[in-house]
Amino acid sequence: MESLERIKLGIGTICAIVLLATIGLMHFENWDFFTALYVVIITMSTVGYGDIIPTTFDGRILTLIYVICGTGAMAYTVASIAGFFIEGQFKKILRLKKMQNKLKKMNNHYILCGFGRIGKIVAKKFEKAGVPFVVIDADEKKILDELDRYKNLIYVVGDATSDDVLERAGVKKAKGLIASVSSDAENLFITLSAKGFNPNLYVVAKVDNDTSVNKLLKAGADRVVSPYTIGGLRIAELTLKPEILDFVSTLMDTTHDMEIGRFTISPNSVVVGKSISESKIRQSSGATILAIKKGDNVIINPSPNVILEVNDVIYAFGTKKHLDELKKILKDNNH
Repeated sequence: MESLERIKLGIGTICAIVLLATIGLMHFENWDFFTALYVVIITMSTVGYGDIIPTTFDGRILTLIYVICGTGAMAYTVASIAGFFIEGQFKKILRLKKMQNKLKKMNNHYILCGFGRIGKIVAKKFEKAGVPFVVIDADEKKILDELDRYKNLIYVVGDATSDDVLERAGVKKAKGLIASVSSDAENLFITLSAKGFNPNLYVVAKVDNDTSVNKLLKAGADRVVSPYTIGGLRIAELTLKPEILDFVSTLMDTTHDMEIGRFTISPNSVVVGKSISESKIRQSSGATILAIKKGDNVIINPSPNVILEVNDVIYAFGTKKHLDELKKILKDNNH
């Protein structure tokens, strides 16, 4: 039983003893309520003025009983209160209160369901990239053990399949969700619940069994990832093309601030109807265009003469600052 529960139990027991003893003395000694309450309290508190004492045999027997029970209950309660502070429960409550305030202010963030091996890797990546996120895990100890590594970790303790827990994590205001708990079935339920709250939420779900992929996609997951498949492919790539993979991995490391972005050309963009050369995207933003998708056709390493049209999808490479500038160019006709 937690310290807070023990304190509640102790206080409840003391109140019950005081009330019953007061009623008993009123009956045996023919005292009014206030007099009986006064005697019970000063006796249990060991003050014992002696100005009013029980005179009947039954009243004295009752006094012996409630003194023994009452002092025991008071000692239990005092010990529980001391344990409350010694065990850090008070600090824990303050931390949770602070956490709740942070959760209320969060917006356009990511929710990470499951703080296992994969979840911790994702969390560390998010932290390095400065991406706001909330962790959900049913094992509070697992989270608390990692607080030294994740200084600004915001978390919710609970079952991520629960609607109440998802709401506490701000699913209605979130930008994306990663379902990475241990069970495919739980990831499925999380996806269904999350999409029910926020249909525009971008959901990436982990899957262990390949037969669950289609189910998760039908449930609303935007992407389904199999760690075993990705791990196998990476091992093969490292074996066959180690130099290329090392180069790409180095560039994509968040410590180098290099990213690949995907953007859609808006009707308001100044580049509409212009060639890549005429748009001067490289000079204006610093980003490098890797590919352009026009409908179902993908142009890899497009030539400077390719015409940019509305709804073309641009895949570009650069720093976060470069990609932010490119996004403005492709969206805003006043840029």
